[in-house]
Amino acid sequence: MGEVNKSRRLFLTALGTTVVGIGIGYAIGYLSKPAEMVERTITSTVTKTVTATPGVTPPPVGLSGAATRALEGVRDLLNRGVIKPGTTIKILHVAGSRAQLERAIELWGQYVPEVNVELITLGQEPDVYTKAMAEAVTKAGTFDIVTIFSTWLGDIVEAGLAKSLDEYYVKYDPEYTGPCAPIEPLGSYVTIYKGKRYSVVLDSDVFTLSYRKDLIENPTYKNEFRAQYGKDLKVPDTWEDLIDMAEFFYNKNLTAPSGGRVYGAYFYAEPAFAAYITWLNIFIEAGGIPFDLETMDPKVDTPEGRYAFDIMLGLRPYMPPEAITAGWADLYDKFIKGETVFTAAWPSLTKEAMRPTSLVKDVAGSALLPGVIVNGKLVRAAPNPVNWVGVISNYSKYPELSYLFLQFATAPDIGLDVILSGVILDLFRECWFKDPAYRPKSAEGYGEEFIDVYMESLRISFPDILIRGGPEYLSKLTTEVNSVMAGIKDPEVALNDVSAEWDSITKKYGVDTQLEAWRGLAQLFPDDVKDVWRAKGYMK
Repeated sequence: MGEVNKSRRLFLTALGTTVVGIGIGYAIGYLSKPAEMVERTITSTVTKTVTATPGVTPPPVGLSGAATRALEGVRDLLNRGVIKPGTTIKILHVAGSRAQLERAIELWGQYVPEVNVELITLGQEPDVYTKAMAEAVTKAGTFDIVTIFSTWLGDIVEAGLAKSLDEYYVKYDPEYTGPCAPIEPLGSYVTIYKGKRYSVVLDSDVFTLSYRKDLIENPTYKNEFRAQYGKDLKVPDTWEDLIDMAEFFYNKNLTAPSGGRVYGAYFYAEPAFAAYITWLNIFIEAGGIPFDLETMDPKVDTPEGRYAFDIMLGLRPYMPPEAITAGWADLYDKFIKGETVFTAAWPSLTKEAMRPTSLVKDVAGSALLPGVIVNGKLVRAAPNPVNWVGVISNYSKYPELSYLFLQFATAPDIGLDVILSGVILDLFRECWFKDPAYRPKSAEGYGEEFIDVYMESLRISFPDILIRGGPEYLSKLTTEVNSVMAGIKDPEVALNDVSAEWDSITKKYGVDTQLEAWRGLAQLFPDDVKDVWRAKGYMK
Protein backbone atom coordinates (compact mmCIF):
# COMPACT_ATOMS: atom_id res chain seq x y z
CA MET A 1 0.00 0.00 0.00
CA GLY A 2 1.11 3.58 -0.55
CA GLU A 3 1.90 5.91 2.30
CA VAL A 4 -1.53 7.53 2.32
CA ASN A 5 -3.40 4.23 2.33
CA LYS A 6 -1.87 2.79 5.47
CA SER A 7 -4.38 1.68 8.06
CA ARG A 8 -4.26 3.30 11.45
CA ARG A 9 -4.04 -0.24 12.70
CA LEU A 10 -1.44 -1.75 10.40
CA PHE A 11 -0.29 -2.21 6.89
CA LEU A 12 1.32 -5.21 5.30
CA THR A 13 4.43 -5.34 3.18
CA ALA A 14 4.44 -6.80 -0.29
CA LEU A 15 5.50 -10.08 1.30
CA GLY A 16 2.00 -10.34 2.66
CA THR A 17 2.23 -11.32 6.29
CA THR A 18 5.07 -9.27 7.71
CA VAL A 19 3.62 -6.44 9.72
CA VAL A 20 5.59 -3.25 9.46
CA GLY A 21 2.85 -1.08 10.90
CA ILE A 22 2.29 2.45 11.97
CA GLY A 23 1.44 3.28 15.54
CA ILE A 24 -1.70 4.84 16.81
CA GLY A 25 -2.16 6.56 20.09
CA TYR A 26 -3.41 9.51 21.95
CA ALA A 27 -2.05 12.95 21.39
CA ILE A 28 -0.13 12.92 24.62
CA GLY A 29 2.75 10.61 25.21
CA TYR A 30 2.25 7.46 23.15
CA LEU A 31 3.90 8.17 19.84
CA SER A 32 7.17 9.84 19.11
CA LYS A 33 6.39 12.60 16.65
CA PRO A 34 7.93 12.16 13.19
CA ALA A 35 11.04 14.20 12.55
CA GLU A 36 9.10 16.19 9.99
CA MET A 37 5.33 16.56 10.07
CA VAL A 38 3.75 15.38 6.84
CA GLU A 39 1.23 17.95 5.73
CA ARG A 40 -0.32 18.07 2.30
CA THR A 41 -3.42 19.57 0.75
CA ILE A 42 -5.13 17.18 -1.61
CA THR A 43 -8.13 17.97 -3.80
CA SER A 44 -10.00 15.11 -5.40
CA THR A 45 -9.91 15.11 -9.17
CA VAL A 46 -13.69 15.09 -9.31
CA THR A 47 -13.88 18.28 -7.27
CA LYS A 48 -13.80 21.31 -9.52
CA THR A 49 -14.78 24.94 -9.55
CA VAL A 50 -17.91 25.71 -11.58
CA THR A 51 -18.99 29.24 -12.37
CA ALA A 52 -22.16 28.26 -14.21
CA THR A 53 -25.73 28.11 -12.95
CA PRO A 54 -26.01 27.74 -9.18
CA GLY A 55 -27.65 24.66 -7.74
CA VAL A 56 -26.60 21.07 -7.40
CA THR A 57 -27.36 18.17 -9.66
CA PRO A 58 -30.65 16.63 -8.47
CA PRO A 59 -30.08 13.40 -6.54
CA PRO A 60 -31.15 10.21 -8.31
CA VAL A 61 -34.24 8.35 -7.23
CA GLY A 62 -33.36 5.89 -4.49
CA LEU A 63 -30.64 7.87 -2.72
CA SER A 64 -31.12 7.59 1.05
CA GLY A 65 -33.09 10.22 2.89
CA ALA A 66 -30.09 11.47 4.86
CA ALA A 67 -28.03 11.90 1.69
CA THR A 68 -30.92 13.55 -0.16
CA ARG A 69 -31.57 16.03 2.64
CA ALA A 70 -27.89 16.93 2.72
CA LEU A 71 -27.87 17.65 -1.02
CA GLU A 72 -31.11 19.62 -0.78
CA GLY A 73 -29.52 21.65 2.00
CA VAL A 74 -26.60 22.51 -0.26
CA ARG A 75 -29.00 23.46 -3.07
CA ASP A 76 -30.81 25.81 -0.68
CA LEU A 77 -27.56 27.46 0.46
CA LEU A 78 -26.55 28.03 -3.17
CA ASN A 79 -29.96 29.35 -4.23
CA ARG A 80 -30.05 31.80 -1.33
CA GLY A 81 -26.54 33.00 -2.02
CA VAL A 82 -25.24 31.86 1.36
CA ILE A 83 -22.47 30.09 -0.52
CA LYS A 84 -21.28 30.62 -4.07
CA PRO A 85 -20.16 28.19 -6.78
CA GLY A 86 -16.48 27.52 -6.27
CA THR A 87 -16.69 27.54 -2.48
CA THR A 88 -14.07 25.30 -0.86
CA ILE A 89 -14.26 23.48 2.46
CA LYS A 90 -11.17 21.91 4.01
CA ILE A 91 -10.84 18.75 6.09
CA LEU A 92 -7.96 18.16 8.51
CA HIS A 93 -7.32 14.43 8.90
CA VAL A 94 -4.71 11.72 9.39
CA ALA A 95 -3.10 10.04 6.39
CA GLY A 96 -4.64 6.65 7.13
CA SER A 97 -8.15 7.91 6.35
CA ARG A 98 -7.30 9.49 3.00
CA ALA A 99 -8.57 6.68 0.77
CA GLN A 100 -12.01 6.68 2.39
CA LEU A 101 -12.31 10.46 2.48
CA GLU A 102 -11.33 10.62 -1.17
CA ARG A 103 -14.15 8.20 -1.96
CA ALA A 104 -16.57 10.46 -0.08
CA ILE A 105 -15.32 13.46 -2.06
CA GLU A 106 -15.65 11.54 -5.31
CA LEU A 107 -19.29 10.71 -4.58
CA TRP A 108 -19.98 14.26 -3.38
CA GLY A 109 -18.53 15.61 -6.62
CA GLN A 110 -21.08 13.67 -8.65
CA TYR A 111 -23.88 15.73 -7.08
CA VAL A 112 -22.18 18.94 -5.91
CA PRO A 113 -19.64 20.00 -8.54
CA GLU A 114 -20.07 23.58 -7.33
CA VAL A 115 -18.38 22.90 -3.98
CA ASN A 116 -14.71 21.93 -3.67
CA VAL A 117 -13.46 19.73 -0.84
CA GLU A 118 -9.76 19.76 0.06
CA LEU A 119 -7.91 17.36 2.34
CA ILE A 120 -5.21 18.61 4.68
CA THR A 121 -3.35 15.38 5.39
CA LEU A 122 -1.13 14.88 8.44
CA GLY A 123 1.14 11.93 9.00
CA GLN A 124 0.19 10.74 12.51
CA GLU A 125 -2.79 10.99 14.85
CA PRO A 126 -1.01 13.16 17.46
CA ASP A 127 -0.24 15.67 14.70
CA VAL A 128 -3.97 16.11 14.14
CA TYR A 129 -4.55 16.73 17.84
CA THR A 130 -1.71 19.24 18.01
CA LYS A 131 -2.84 21.18 14.95
CA ALA A 132 -6.48 21.15 16.08
CA MET A 133 -5.62 22.51 19.52
CA ALA A 134 -3.40 25.17 17.93
CA GLU A 135 -6.39 26.23 15.81
CA ALA A 136 -8.39 26.68 19.00
CA VAL A 137 -5.82 29.30 20.02
CA THR A 138 -5.20 31.06 16.70
CA LYS A 139 -8.84 30.89 15.49
CA ALA A 140 -7.47 31.25 11.97
CA GLY A 141 -10.07 29.19 10.15
CA THR A 142 -7.39 26.94 8.66
CA PHE A 143 -9.87 24.10 8.22
CA ASP A 144 -13.63 23.59 8.37
CA ILE A 145 -13.79 19.97 9.47
CA VAL A 146 -11.39 17.94 11.59
CA THR A 147 -11.60 14.18 12.10
CA ILE A 148 -10.57 13.25 15.63
CA PHE A 149 -10.52 10.36 18.06
CA SER A 150 -13.70 10.61 20.11
CA THR A 151 -11.43 10.48 23.16
CA TRP A 152 -10.33 14.01 22.34
CA LEU A 153 -13.86 15.40 22.17
CA GLY A 154 -13.87 16.82 25.69
CA ASP A 155 -10.58 18.65 25.10
CA ILE A 156 -11.70 19.93 21.69
CA VAL A 157 -15.03 21.23 23.03
CA GLU A 158 -13.58 22.82 26.15
CA ALA A 159 -10.92 24.53 24.01
CA GLY A 160 -13.72 26.21 22.06
CA LEU A 161 -12.94 24.59 18.72
CA ALA A 162 -15.98 22.33 18.24
CA LYS A 163 -19.25 23.84 17.05
CA SER A 164 -22.48 22.50 18.54
CA LEU A 165 -24.38 20.58 15.86
CA ASP A 166 -27.75 20.28 17.60
CA GLU A 167 -29.36 22.77 15.19
CA TYR A 168 -28.18 20.84 12.14
CA TYR A 169 -29.24 17.47 13.53
CA VAL A 170 -32.77 18.82 13.94
CA LYS A 171 -32.86 20.67 10.62
CA TYR A 172 -31.44 17.93 8.38
CA ASP A 173 -32.02 14.65 10.26
CA PRO A 174 -28.93 12.48 9.74
CA GLU A 175 -31.00 9.41 10.74
CA TYR A 176 -29.73 8.92 14.28
CA THR A 177 -33.07 7.35 15.18
CA GLY A 178 -34.96 4.59 13.40
CA PRO A 179 -33.87 1.38 11.68
CA CYS A 180 -30.69 2.81 10.17
CA ALA A 181 -29.42 4.79 13.16
CA PRO A 182 -25.96 4.28 14.61
CA ILE A 183 -26.19 1.41 17.09
CA GLU A 184 -26.56 2.67 20.63
CA PRO A 185 -24.94 3.47 22.95
CA LEU A 186 -22.14 4.25 20.47
CA GLY A 187 -24.22 6.77 18.51
CA SER A 188 -24.62 8.89 21.62
CA TYR A 189 -21.38 8.57 23.54
CA VAL A 190 -19.13 9.54 20.63
CA THR A 191 -21.22 12.56 19.61
CA ILE A 192 -22.60 14.00 22.86
CA TYR A 193 -20.67 16.06 25.39
CA LYS A 194 -22.47 17.62 28.36
CA GLY A 195 -25.81 17.03 26.68
CA LYS A 196 -25.03 18.57 23.27
CA ARG A 197 -24.07 17.03 19.94
CA TYR A 198 -20.63 18.13 18.80
CA SER A 199 -19.67 15.49 16.26
CA VAL A 200 -20.81 13.12 13.53
CA VAL A 201 -20.03 9.40 13.76
CA LEU A 202 -17.52 8.26 11.13
CA ASP A 203 -16.45 4.95 12.55
CA SER A 204 -16.67 2.31 15.26
CA ASP A 205 -13.70 0.67 16.95
CA VAL A 206 -15.33 -1.89 19.21
CA PHE A 207 -13.24 -4.92 20.17
CA THR A 208 -14.26 -8.52 19.57
CA LEU A 209 -12.65 -11.84 20.42
CA SER A 210 -10.77 -13.54 17.58
CA TYR A 211 -9.79 -17.18 17.89
CA ARG A 212 -8.60 -20.23 15.95
CA LYS A 213 -11.63 -22.36 15.18
CA ASP A 214 -9.55 -25.31 14.07
CA LEU A 215 -8.11 -25.69 17.56
CA ILE A 216 -11.24 -24.95 19.58
CA GLU A 217 -13.35 -27.34 17.49
CA ASN A 218 -10.80 -30.17 17.34
CA PRO A 219 -12.50 -33.32 18.81
CA THR A 220 -9.28 -34.67 20.33
CA TYR A 221 -8.55 -31.40 22.09
CA LYS A 222 -12.15 -31.21 23.29
CA ASN A 223 -11.87 -34.62 24.96
CA GLU A 224 -8.49 -33.82 26.49
CA PHE A 225 -9.68 -30.47 27.81
CA ARG A 226 -12.81 -31.94 29.40
CA ALA A 227 -10.78 -34.66 31.06
CA GLN A 228 -8.29 -32.13 32.43
CA TYR A 229 -10.53 -29.19 33.38
CA GLY A 230 -13.98 -30.77 33.78
CA LYS A 231 -15.69 -28.44 31.32
CA ASP A 232 -16.21 -28.00 27.60
CA LEU A 233 -13.65 -26.53 25.23
CA LYS A 234 -15.62 -23.83 23.44
CA VAL A 235 -15.71 -20.10 22.95
CA PRO A 236 -15.11 -18.87 26.52
CA ASP A 237 -17.91 -17.20 28.43
CA THR A 238 -15.67 -15.80 31.18
CA TRP A 239 -12.08 -14.65 31.53
CA GLU A 240 -11.45 -17.53 33.94
CA ASP A 241 -12.52 -19.95 31.21
CA LEU A 242 -10.18 -18.24 28.78
CA ILE A 243 -7.24 -18.56 31.19
CA ASP A 244 -7.82 -22.32 31.42
CA MET A 245 -7.96 -22.65 27.64
CA ALA A 246 -4.89 -20.48 27.16
CA GLU A 247 -3.00 -22.66 29.63
CA PHE A 248 -4.19 -25.84 27.89
CA PHE A 249 -3.00 -24.80 24.44
CA TYR A 250 0.22 -23.24 25.69
CA ASN A 251 1.19 -26.49 27.40
CA LYS A 252 0.58 -28.46 24.20
CA ASN A 253 3.50 -26.59 22.58
CA LEU A 254 1.86 -26.63 19.13
CA THR A 255 3.51 -25.40 15.94
CA ALA A 256 1.73 -22.65 14.02
CA PRO A 257 1.24 -22.59 10.23
CA SER A 258 4.08 -20.06 10.16
CA GLY A 259 6.41 -22.52 11.85
CA GLY A 260 6.45 -20.52 15.07
CA ARG A 261 5.11 -21.50 18.47
CA VAL A 262 1.39 -21.30 19.26
CA TYR A 263 0.67 -19.19 22.36
CA GLY A 264 -2.54 -19.60 24.29
CA ALA A 265 -3.49 -15.93 24.17
CA TYR A 266 -2.33 -12.46 23.22
CA PHE A 267 -4.08 -9.45 24.74
CA TYR A 268 -2.72 -5.93 24.83
CA ALA A 269 -0.46 -5.45 27.84
CA GLU A 270 2.20 -3.18 26.30
CA PRO A 271 2.89 0.54 26.84
CA ALA A 272 0.18 1.91 24.54
CA PHE A 273 -2.99 -0.14 24.96
CA ALA A 274 -2.67 -2.23 28.13
CA ALA A 275 -4.98 -0.05 30.17
CA TYR A 276 -7.80 1.35 28.16
CA ILE A 277 -8.48 -1.89 26.31
CA THR A 278 -7.73 -5.04 28.31
CA TRP A 279 -7.57 -3.83 31.91
CA LEU A 280 -10.42 -1.35 31.57
CA ASN A 281 -12.68 -3.89 29.86
CA ILE A 282 -12.30 -6.44 32.64
CA PHE A 283 -12.67 -3.72 35.26
CA ILE A 284 -15.94 -2.48 33.73
CA GLU A 285 -17.36 -5.99 33.31
CA ALA A 286 -16.59 -6.70 36.97
CA GLY A 287 -18.70 -3.67 37.93
CA GLY A 288 -15.90 -1.17 38.35
CA ILE A 289 -16.64 2.50 37.79
CA PRO A 290 -13.81 4.92 36.93
CA PHE A 291 -15.03 7.88 39.00
CA ASP A 292 -17.49 8.46 41.84
CA LEU A 293 -20.70 10.00 40.48
CA GLU A 294 -21.07 12.31 43.47
CA THR A 295 -17.51 13.47 44.15
CA MET A 296 -15.45 12.59 41.04
CA ASP A 297 -13.07 10.67 43.28
CA PRO A 298 -11.20 7.94 41.35
CA LYS A 299 -12.59 4.44 41.91
CA VAL A 300 -9.85 2.33 40.34
CA ASP A 301 -8.18 1.35 43.60
CA THR A 302 -10.99 -1.08 44.38
CA PRO A 303 -11.68 -4.84 44.37
CA GLU A 304 -12.71 -4.54 40.72
CA GLY A 305 -9.38 -2.96 39.85
CA ARG A 306 -7.46 -5.70 41.60
CA TYR A 307 -9.62 -8.35 39.91
CA ALA A 308 -8.72 -6.94 36.49
CA PHE A 309 -5.05 -7.35 37.40
CA ASP A 310 -5.67 -10.89 38.63
CA ILE A 311 -7.05 -11.83 35.21
CA MET A 312 -4.30 -10.11 33.24
CA LEU A 313 -1.57 -11.63 35.40
CA GLY A 314 -3.29 -14.98 35.08
CA LEU A 315 -3.03 -14.74 31.28
CA ARG A 316 0.54 -13.45 31.17
CA PRO A 317 2.34 -16.84 31.40
CA TYR A 318 0.53 -18.06 28.28
CA MET A 319 1.11 -14.97 26.14
CA PRO A 320 4.20 -14.24 24.04
CA PRO A 321 6.83 -12.13 25.84
CA GLU A 322 6.29 -9.43 23.20
CA ALA A 323 2.82 -8.77 24.61
CA ILE A 324 4.47 -6.69 27.33
CA THR A 325 6.90 -4.74 25.16
CA ALA A 326 6.05 -4.84 21.47
CA GLY A 327 4.07 -2.35 19.42
CA TRP A 328 0.37 -2.82 18.79
CA ALA A 329 0.91 -4.39 15.34
CA ASP A 330 2.70 -7.45 16.75
CA LEU A 331 -0.65 -8.79 17.97
CA TYR A 332 -2.00 -8.64 14.42
CA ASP A 333 1.09 -10.29 13.04
CA LYS A 334 0.96 -13.24 15.42
CA PHE A 335 -2.72 -13.92 14.93
CA ILE A 336 -2.67 -13.89 11.13
CA LYS A 337 0.33 -16.26 11.29
CA GLY A 338 -1.68 -18.64 13.49
CA GLU A 339 0.60 -18.13 16.49
CA THR A 340 -2.17 -17.16 18.91
CA VAL A 341 -5.30 -19.10 19.90
CA PHE A 342 -7.22 -16.18 21.46
CA THR A 343 -6.82 -12.46 20.94
CA ALA A 344 -8.86 -9.26 20.66
CA ALA A 345 -8.53 -6.17 18.50
CA TRP A 346 -10.26 -3.66 16.26
CA PRO A 347 -12.48 -4.76 13.35
CA SER A 348 -9.52 -4.39 11.02
CA LEU A 349 -7.99 -7.56 12.51
CA THR A 350 -10.89 -9.53 11.05
CA LYS A 351 -10.39 -7.91 7.66
CA GLU A 352 -6.68 -8.73 7.77
CA ALA A 353 -7.36 -12.30 8.88
CA MET A 354 -9.60 -12.78 5.83
CA ARG A 355 -7.00 -11.62 3.31
CA PRO A 356 -5.50 -14.22 0.93
CA THR A 357 -2.09 -13.77 2.58
CA SER A 358 -3.43 -14.66 6.05
CA LEU A 359 -2.50 -18.10 7.36
CA VAL A 360 -5.77 -18.29 9.34
CA LYS A 361 -8.17 -17.02 6.67
CA ASP A 362 -10.22 -20.23 6.73
CA VAL A 363 -10.13 -20.87 10.49
CA ALA A 364 -10.42 -17.44 12.12
CA GLY A 365 -13.49 -17.16 14.34
CA SER A 366 -15.21 -14.14 15.87
CA ALA A 367 -17.06 -13.93 19.19
CA LEU A 368 -18.02 -11.58 21.98
CA LEU A 369 -15.30 -10.82 24.50
CA PRO A 370 -15.45 -12.95 27.65
CA GLY A 371 -17.42 -11.56 30.57
CA VAL A 372 -17.45 -11.56 34.35
CA ILE A 373 -20.08 -13.20 36.56
CA VAL A 374 -21.39 -10.58 39.00
CA ASN A 375 -24.16 -11.44 41.45
CA GLY A 376 -24.85 -14.65 39.53
CA LYS A 377 -25.19 -12.93 36.13
CA LEU A 378 -22.73 -12.93 33.26
CA VAL A 379 -21.88 -9.31 32.45
CA ARG A 380 -20.27 -8.60 29.10
CA ALA A 381 -18.98 -5.31 27.73
CA ALA A 382 -16.73 -4.30 24.86
CA PRO A 383 -14.30 -1.38 24.70
CA ASN A 384 -14.60 1.14 21.88
CA PRO A 385 -11.21 2.86 21.87
CA VAL A 386 -10.23 5.78 19.63
CA ASN A 387 -13.39 5.87 17.53
CA TRP A 388 -13.18 8.46 14.70
CA VAL A 389 -15.69 11.32 14.56
CA GLY A 390 -16.05 14.48 12.47
CA VAL A 391 -16.11 17.89 14.14
CA ILE A 392 -17.00 21.28 12.62
CA SER A 393 -14.67 24.13 13.57
CA ASN A 394 -16.19 27.11 15.33
CA TYR A 395 -13.97 29.22 13.09
CA SER A 396 -15.17 27.79 9.79
CA LYS A 397 -16.67 30.24 7.30
CA TYR A 398 -19.00 27.50 6.10
CA PRO A 399 -20.16 25.50 9.11
CA GLU A 400 -23.55 24.48 7.70
CA LEU A 401 -22.07 23.41 4.38
CA SER A 402 -19.37 21.47 6.21
CA TYR A 403 -21.96 19.66 8.29
CA LEU A 404 -23.90 18.78 5.13
CA PHE A 405 -20.79 17.16 3.67
CA LEU A 406 -20.41 15.01 6.80
CA GLN A 407 -24.08 14.02 6.73
CA PHE A 408 -23.79 13.07 3.07
CA ALA A 409 -20.55 11.11 3.60
CA THR A 410 -22.03 9.10 6.49
CA ALA A 411 -25.54 8.57 5.12
CA PRO A 412 -26.69 4.92 5.04
CA ASP A 413 -25.93 4.30 1.37
CA ILE A 414 -23.01 6.69 0.82
CA GLY A 415 -21.43 5.85 4.18
CA LEU A 416 -21.29 2.10 3.54
CA ASP A 417 -19.61 2.70 0.19
CA VAL A 418 -17.06 4.96 1.91
CA ILE A 419 -16.33 2.46 4.70
CA LEU A 420 -15.81 -0.45 2.32
CA SER A 421 -13.38 1.60 0.22
CA GLY A 422 -10.65 1.46 2.88
CA VAL A 423 -9.63 0.17 6.30
CA ILE A 424 -9.54 2.92 8.90
CA LEU A 425 -13.32 3.50 9.25
CA ASP A 426 -15.67 0.69 10.26
CA LEU A 427 -19.39 -0.13 10.40
CA PHE A 428 -21.72 1.65 12.83
CA ARG A 429 -25.29 1.87 11.41
CA GLU A 430 -27.83 -0.81 12.34
CA CYS A 431 -29.14 -1.27 8.79
CA TRP A 432 -25.64 -2.18 7.57
CA PHE A 433 -25.95 -5.32 9.71
CA LYS A 434 -29.65 -6.17 9.26
CA ASP A 435 -31.20 -4.60 6.17
CA PRO A 436 -31.08 -6.92 3.11
CA ALA A 437 -30.26 -3.87 1.01
CA TYR A 438 -26.99 -3.34 2.89
CA ARG A 439 -25.98 -6.49 4.78
CA PRO A 440 -24.59 -8.48 1.81
CA LYS A 441 -22.11 -5.69 1.05
CA SER A 442 -21.09 -5.50 4.71
CA ALA A 443 -20.63 -9.26 4.93
CA GLU A 444 -18.52 -9.28 1.79
CA GLY A 445 -16.04 -7.00 3.51
CA TYR A 446 -16.09 -8.55 6.98
CA GLY A 447 -17.60 -12.04 6.82
CA GLU A 448 -21.05 -13.25 7.89
CA GLU A 449 -20.05 -14.48 11.36
CA PHE A 450 -18.26 -11.27 12.24
CA ILE A 451 -21.22 -9.11 11.15
CA ASP A 452 -23.52 -10.72 13.73
CA VAL A 453 -20.90 -10.71 16.48
CA TYR A 454 -19.94 -7.12 15.83
CA MET A 455 -23.51 -5.83 15.90
CA GLU A 456 -23.96 -7.31 19.38
CA SER A 457 -20.56 -5.99 20.47
CA LEU A 458 -21.65 -2.50 19.47
CA ARG A 459 -24.74 -2.85 21.65
CA ILE A 460 -22.64 -3.68 24.72
CA SER A 461 -19.84 -1.25 23.95
CA PHE A 462 -18.64 1.38 26.38
CA PRO A 463 -16.80 4.62 25.72
CA ASP A 464 -13.31 5.77 26.48
CA ILE A 465 -13.00 8.46 29.12
CA LEU A 466 -14.55 11.08 26.85
CA ILE A 467 -14.12 14.04 29.17
CA ARG A 468 -11.55 16.77 29.25
CA GLY A 469 -8.12 15.33 29.93
CA GLY A 470 -9.24 11.87 28.79
CA PRO A 471 -5.87 11.12 27.15
CA GLU A 472 -4.08 12.12 30.35
CA TYR A 473 -6.17 9.84 32.56
CA LEU A 474 -5.66 6.93 30.20
CA SER A 475 -1.96 7.61 29.70
CA LYS A 476 -1.34 7.30 33.43
CA LEU A 477 -3.46 4.18 33.71
CA THR A 478 -1.68 2.56 30.78
CA THR A 479 1.76 3.28 32.22
CA GLU A 480 0.87 1.69 35.53
CA VAL A 481 -0.84 -1.36 34.03
CA ASN A 482 2.16 -2.02 31.83
CA SER A 483 4.47 -1.67 34.84
CA VAL A 484 2.51 -4.34 36.68
CA MET A 485 2.49 -6.65 33.68
CA ALA A 486 6.25 -6.18 33.29
CA GLY A 487 6.75 -7.15 36.95
CA ILE A 488 8.05 -3.70 37.88
CA LYS A 489 5.22 -2.69 40.22
CA ASP A 490 2.85 -4.34 42.64
CA PRO A 491 -0.83 -4.00 41.60
CA GLU A 492 -1.76 -2.28 44.86
CA VAL A 493 0.97 0.34 44.46
CA ALA A 494 0.07 0.90 40.81
CA LEU A 495 -3.61 1.44 41.59
CA ASN A 496 -2.76 3.85 44.39
CA ASP A 497 -0.56 5.81 42.00
CA VAL A 498 -3.26 5.90 39.33
CA SER A 499 -5.80 7.12 41.84
CA ALA A 500 -3.53 9.93 43.06
CA GLU A 501 -2.66 11.07 39.54
CA TRP A 502 -6.27 10.94 38.38
CA ASP A 503 -7.26 13.10 41.32
CA SER A 504 -4.63 15.66 40.32
CA ILE A 505 -5.85 15.71 36.72
CA THR A 506 -9.44 16.23 37.85
CA LYS A 507 -8.48 19.13 40.10
CA LYS A 508 -6.44 20.71 37.31
CA TYR A 509 -9.51 20.94 35.08
CA GLY A 510 -11.99 21.61 37.88
CA VAL A 511 -13.96 19.05 39.86
CA ASP A 512 -17.38 20.52 39.02
CA THR A 513 -16.67 20.71 35.29
CA GLN A 514 -15.31 17.17 35.17
CA LEU A 515 -18.14 15.80 37.28
CA GLU A 516 -20.76 17.29 34.97
CA ALA A 517 -19.14 15.65 31.96
CA TRP A 518 -18.62 12.32 33.72
CA ARG A 519 -22.22 12.11 34.95
CA GLY A 520 -23.46 12.55 31.40
CA LEU A 521 -21.02 10.00 30.00
CA ALA A 522 -21.79 7.41 32.68
CA GLN A 523 -25.41 7.28 31.53
CA LEU A 524 -24.22 6.00 28.15
CA PHE A 525 -22.57 2.82 29.45
CA PRO A 526 -24.31 -0.53 28.69
CA ASP A 527 -27.45 -1.29 30.68
CA ASP A 528 -26.01 -4.43 32.30
CA VAL A 529 -23.03 -2.43 33.54
CA LYS A 530 -25.25 0.30 34.97
CA ASP A 531 -27.40 -2.34 36.68
CA VAL A 532 -24.30 -3.64 38.46
CA TRP A 533 -23.28 -0.10 39.39
CA ARG A 534 -26.71 0.41 40.96
CA ALA A 535 -26.52 -2.89 42.81
CA LYS A 536 -23.13 -1.88 44.22
CA GLY A 537 -24.35 1.58 45.17
CA TYR A 538 -22.16 3.34 42.62
CA MET A 539 -25.16 4.73 40.71
CA LYS A 540 -28.62 5.73 41.88
